[in-house]
Amino acid sequence: MTQHDSNEPPDHTAERAQTAVRVNDEVVELNDQTPTGKQILAAARLLPAADYALIRWPERGSTNEVALDEVINLPPSGSLTEFFAMKADGIRYFTLEDERYAWAGPLDVETVRRIGRVDEKMSLWLELTDEEDRMLVPGEVIDLKAPGVERLYAKMPSWRLQIQHKDYEFDSPQIIVRDALIRAGFDVTKSWEVKFKVKNQAIRPVGMDDVLDLSQPGVERLRVAPANVDNGDGAQDARRDFSLLPADVAFLASAGLRCQTIIDGGRWLIVEGYALPAGYNAPRCTIAIEIPESYPTAQLDMFFCNPHLTANGAAPPQTQHRQVIAGIEFQRWSRHRGTGSEWTPGVDSLESHFALIEHAIAREVGA
Repeated sequence: MTQHDSNEPPDHTAERAQTAVRVNDEVVELNDQTPTGKQILAAARLLPAADYALIRWPERGSTNEVALDEVINLPPSGSLTEFFAMKADGIRYFTLEDERYAWAGPLDVETVRRIGRVDEKMSLWLELTDEEDRMLVPGEVIDLKAPGVERLYAKMPSWRLQIQHKDYEFDSPQIIVRDALIRAGFDVTKSWEVKFKVKNQAIRPVGMDDVLDLSQPGVERLRVAPANVDNGDGAQDARRDFSLLPADVAFLASAGLRCQTIIDGGRWLIVEGYALPAGYNAPRCTIAIEIPESYPTAQLDMFFCNPHLTANGAAPPQTQHRQVIAGIEFQRWSRHRGTGSEWTPGVDSLESHFALIEHAIAREVGA
């Protein structure tokens, strides 16, 4: 056994651990194993003590308030007892995973992660009563002055996608269309027409092997319908009474929309086989849009549907008027741009008008 030199200074580590604490990550020496909250603040040179809130952070469990005259029994050995001290006019509380935590002053997401010992792989969420719970982002400050106790919880991060009007959560932001359909219970051995919707963008077709990025802002849903099956005779030649702008032709092609142009008391774009969400009296409809001679300087306004649509068994408002186009009666949907979303030449186009159509149709059935 190795003997220590009798002249070597004694090791006071154990004694120091008994009479020291850590305040705001700094070691504070005390001369007492049973200090009061006021003594701890004074030793940390945080005076006047009455201006400070002292929060104990135990090795396990939640933080708790320490009153100025409260006696703290320091452990005889082991890790130093941890405290936070900050100038504050009072203590406030929040819950994390149903444990009640005391805090004073600003509370940011990183602090919650630290004192709650939340794994970095987990996301932090704020529980809300009148709206959907919200995921907290790095650097966000939680307002503990708001009425009521803030309720927080942690969970593995997930990304949401609505498929055929039902929400599904995925543990990765990148999802293959085929896998998404399997998750939703579709038989992927059959042929499906799948369209992807992102907020403020026109709906676009996607293939089974396409990868969807669910992390991009505004991701909304996948719409799925049986793919068209023809009888082998080939499609009829589309009618072309007037030409569309190249940008509009490109949009219609990219969206997989079949169309023709007809002059019949006006210039009409007829889009066939437009897929409808659940809740309508038909799985698809034909949409007509009047294209003014001076478009795109002049705006596109309203749209027309055949057959006449009902949403959840009722006719949508402002659809009573009928318009005959090439001998077919269409239902007019009087939907107009509101204040702040006026038509802007050079910015708006057939694509942006279809985004409005998509929104108007989906809204009537809550999609």
